[in-house]
Amino acid sequence: MVRAENGFAGLIRLVGRALPGSPSARGLIVVLFSYFFFALHDAMVKVLVARYDAPEILFIRSLTVVVLCLTLGGRGVVTRGLFSPVRGKLLTRAVLTLIAWLLYYSSARYLELPQLITIYFASPLIIAVMAGPMLGEKVTAIRWVALAIGFVGVLLAARPHGASHILPVLCVGAAAVIWAYAMILMRQIASELRGFDQVFVIAVLFLITCGASLPFLWKTPSLPALLLMLSLGIMSTIAQLLLIEGVKLAQASVIAPMEFSGLLWSFVFGYLIFGDIPNADIFLGAGFILLSGGMVVISEIRQGRRNRLLRQSP
Repeated sequence: MVRAENGFAGLIRLVGRALPGSPSARGLIVVLFSYFFFALHDAMVKVLVARYDAPEILFIRSLTVVVLCLTLGGRGVVTRGLFSPVRGKLLTRAVLTLIAWLLYYSSARYLELPQLITIYFASPLIIAVMAGPMLGEKVTAIRWVALAIGFVGVLLAARPHGASHILPVLCVGAAAVIWAYAMILMRQIASELRGFDQVFVIAVLFLITCGASLPFLWKTPSLPALLLMLSLGIMSTIAQLLLIEGVKLAQASVIAPMEFSGLLWSFVFGYLIFGDIPNADIFLGAGFILLSGGMVVISEIRQGRRNRLLRQSP
């Protein structure tokens, strides 16, 4: 069982070594794949929430994640996760992730999607701000410029309008802050705890919390809906493990602009699944977002080359 986890992590490292540039640049590529799966996960959720309540969907999703972690990671995920020296931070991250999820999807009932996305995508900027004092990372000028360009792209693509309800706006803003802090915690514990251990503990908390609400809102899913809910667990596990591996390679403030790529994937899946056709503003915003990520990737590749030259010099 442990070999399965090592095989997954080994595959990620093997692919990472084949990529050019510094460890940060390789971490960025892994994170890009992570946000692809996150976007696919969200598109599947959007299909399901039309008929089923979010806690029920999250319960079945989390049950799948727990089974996957126990199957691939072995029983050790329980002891390592719950008795780790960093279990306090891990449990804090799990609680914060759950709160952010509930705030985000509760607000989705009252806000238009562009408003929701625009407010929530402030989280990469918040991560960059937090990374300096909390992680001791040096946020370079190029990263600040890339983040600013990326956020301008989000504004253009989402075309936000005035919110009709102040409370949902505040809830989404709080979710962005909470998610940003959860990402900082992920960075702090990534080197101390394996990916399966982190994902397992978070899924167990989700399972218990959402399970408590099932007697009040359970609706027996159809077979296609059940299969889709189970698929959510697989998508979520892949996305989280890729993100954790990427965080081990790159600094949080470097990874932050890559979160904007999730918006691009949401447009792609919106068209393929729901037939939504992006307008000119969205394409322009997408260009800014791609420019943002490209600036960071190119900067990191160049920095990696300079570091190698310095190590090789006498």
